[in-house]
Amino acid sequence: MAKQIPDILDDAIGFNIYRVALLFRNELQQALSEYNLTPEQWQVMQTLWSTDEALNQNDIAHLTLKDKHNISRMLARMESNGWIQRSRDPKDGRAYIIESTQQAKAKRGEVRGKLLGHFSTIFDIADEQELDQLLQTLKKFRHRLNDKPE
Repeated sequence: MAKQIPDILDDAIGFNIYRVALLFRNELQQALSEYNLTPEQWQVMQTLWSTDEALNQNDIAHLTLKDKHNISRMLARMESNGWIQRSRDPKDGRAYIIESTQQAKAKRGEVRGKLLGHFSTIFDIADEQELDQLLQTLKKFRHRLNDKPE
């Protein structure tokens, strides 16, 4: 039998945020597995899909909170899986510009639909107003923790 979470943790906001983040990441990982995307790679694709603009590696590092070495490996995997294409930045020959491929653009609707379906049964415990309040509160915490666009 699994041990119960001690009240001191169960009643701690930080513990609950961390635990929900891990559980949410596991769900996201499961939902994305058929597309060979990780949650971090999905963040990159969401950004590319929403703007149709290229990103540089620094943009991606800021978005995913990963260091440059991890970003390079992640982008190499994404490129080999056909999600992105990298080209040298004309302004800085040491850096790359990252764009989504035509194949990735064609899968945008499918991936979004899969995630909406997967998470609808998770989010249905709260009404729209509660979810909006949760989102606004989480954004306040991110702001307080200096998670600001550069």
